[in-house]
Amino acid sequence: MMKQREEEFCRLTAVLGDPLTAARRAGYKHPDEAWPGLISRQDIADEIGRIAKEVSKVFRDTLMSSLYRLISRDNTDAVRLLYREQVSGDELAQMNLSGIAEIKRTKDKSVEIKFFDRIKMLDKLSELCNCSSDGAPSGGLLEAMRLSAQALGRMYENGDKTDEV
Repeated sequence: MMKQREEEFCRLTAVLGDPLTAARRAGYKHPDEAWPGLISRQDIADEIGRIAKEVSKVFRDTLMSSLYRLISRDNTDAVRLLYREQVSGDELAQMNLSGIAEIKRTKDKSVEIKFFDRIKMLDKLSELCNCSSDGAPSGGLLEAMRLSAQALGRMYENGDKTDEV
């Protein structure tokens, strides 16, 4: 059974992708010495991988939802903006301008509006929908961290210091 601090280290490492910062934030006195020992443990590595899969699913679902909302936005307010000379702050705050990538006033005082490319967003949404159903991230980052941890662990000859607060 993992200690609370080890569980926190796993959560932080999975989200941040930075085991040194994770060890520091989890409360280890010597995070530069603690994280190699932690990440080398199979139970810790497994837990980081499990959490990373969950986080990846959440990020993927959030991105899909955001893309869908952008794709389905009505740009009527943006077109209205083109034909208005002056717009108050209150009127602007009431407008739905979320489909706009850029607005600028030209030298001749006209308004130029660039919209997000819906075709590109549809392509990205399609890519996300076609990725693996479990949303599993590649093991590249975790494997690189484990190899780094093993190399650093060999540098420390004073034993396992992962329990120091």
